[in-house]
Amino acid sequence: MAKDYDITRCKLIIWDLDETFWNGNISETEVSFKPEVLKFVQELALKGIMNSICSKNDSKIVKNFFINNGLKNIWDLFIFPSVNWNPKGGRVKEIIQKMNLREENVIFIDDNLSNINEVKFYCPKIMTAEAFQIPKLIEELYLVNDYDFEYTRLKQYKVLESKLEEKEALNLSNEEFLRSSNIKIALKKDCITHIDRIFKLIERTNQLNFTKARFTKEELEKYLNDTGNYDSSYIIVEDKYGNYGICGFYILEKEKQKLIQFLFSCRIMNMGIEQFIYTYLNKPELEIKGEVSSELNYSPNWIEIVPDLEIKKKEQKQDYRNILFKGPCDLYSTLGYIDTEINIDTEFPYWNKKPVYILAHTHTAFIEQTHKFSEEKLAELTKRFPFPDSDEFKTKFFDKKYNLIFLSLLTVTHSGIYKNKTDGSYAFFGYADCDITDENNREKILAPLPEDAKRLNILMLNQFKKEYVFCGNPPVETVLENLKYIRENLDSKTYLILILGSEIPCSKTQSGYENMAERHKILNSAVRKFAVNYNNIDLIELTDLIHSENDYGDCINHFSREVYYNLAQKIIEKANRIFGEDCLKIKN
Repeated sequence: MAKDYDITRCKLIIWDLDETFWNGNISETEVSFKPEVLKFVQELALKGIMNSICSKNDSKIVKNFFINNGLKNIWDLFIFPSVNWNPKGGRVKEIIQKMNLREENVIFIDDNLSNINEVKFYCPKIMTAEAFQIPKLIEELYLVNDYDFEYTRLKQYKVLESKLEEKEALNLSNEEFLRSSNIKIALKKDCITHIDRIFKLIERTNQLNFTKARFTKEELEKYLNDTGNYDSSYIIVEDKYGNYGICGFYILEKEKQKLIQFLFSCRIMNMGIEQFIYTYLNKPELEIKGEVSSELNYSPNWIEIVPDLEIKKKEQKQDYRNILFKGPCDLYSTLGYIDTEINIDTEFPYWNKKPVYILAHTHTAFIEQTHKFSEEKLAELTKRFPFPDSDEFKTKFFDKKYNLIFLSLLTVTHSGIYKNKTDGSYAFFGYADCDITDENNREKILAPLPEDAKRLNILMLNQFKKEYVFCGNPPVETVLENLKYIRENLDSKTYLILILGSEIPCSKTQSGYENMAERHKILNSAVRKFAVNYNNIDLIELTDLIHSENDYGDCINHFSREVYYNLAQKIIEKANRIFGEDCLKIKN
């Protein structure tokens, strides 16, 4: 089966159980859980991706099997589980409708292709995967750069689940149920205070996003500060079942009485909130873009406006402790083992919407130049050659909120970095063992291209050679310059921990990774000498975690689960020492 899913678009995974979630058929024989799947479900919840079940089985047997095996914590991660003997197509559709999601944001996983085809018939836009594709799904989860450490989304869906259960038990019409729910809303004007939450809402919301206007955070801030021309509010919603936090936002252009932004979280869909707010604003001009899963053609009278409502703790909390993880996929794989209440931000490689694989932002040279150059200069750099992409310059690395930054140096030993001869800017292309300014490497570089494309690329490479110089393999001098700049321009209270690559040779390799152990030795030696000059830099040596060839994955920069677990322990030890308390721990 070809790949039919994109984990970065996923908000819900619906699981089959027999021969998918566990080995065996529970109604016929003894079954055993798949440890990697149990871990994956926990990691999904940590990233705000929900889990449900659609299985042909006896519901009591299934629930008891989880609980009797000490896995109630896993069972509690499932929303709207559907376990009975009815056909799966209609049941999957019902789960999606209950959760107010779109089919295209859901992945259904089953070992039986006929079940997948049946679900596809009922839900044509749903993403699907066969059971054998689960390892690939697990591998690709690092592309989701979002975290929900307090399980806020899970808690909100649990509230929705209990609401629908009560509605069905009372046999009320939808309007009767809403009237009995005591729905209250508060419209709040201090939007700048919660700009991060509002920005994330704009980025993630589709179903109830009426304008589809995607702003950068800088653009959003300009609107919020221009109170003379624009009226902005975020909306908090609460009913007798719970508080939903910030789940709506609008920007109204005062002179034209036109809505620039008008959007709501799908978790309050079918409560009448968007219709109520639109009426409250006297139905201003609104240009609706694309599909919206709601109409504004009625005025609910079961909603009460109140002066204030509590904001969810995660949105309210201003924890003085913040950590940034930046680097290639080695760092991502450790996060699933770390349990903490501290805010953790991440900057890892990902595919953007073009699609271009965004990796250069993890290199020390790019970290430096995002701080050193103006926005205008960075924009200019993207126009010279097909690389870099503008997304390579997006970072929060120098934000003063970070108490602690973990930066992996694995990118710098295998990636090709080049310095402009005139302005000192950097470009990133290919591998460090293949200098694209060396004409002896032309044949290797151009080999994958069709003949008609080679001529244009030769012209481009000739021009690139005139402007840029190769920084070396590995680029030791450049990395040390970058690190010096980074350390001097980070807030003095920000502790920097560098992760150094393994110096133990690995027989498994990929293109560009040859002789990497020797490259690591050269770079690591220089970085160690550099780090001793600073009392706010520390090191983690991956070499210390490698004991045999089995500790490697498919190359020297990819590792076994045991290594990632041990790396997590090292990270926890360093962080707890710096914070002076046990605020990080290994997840049970």
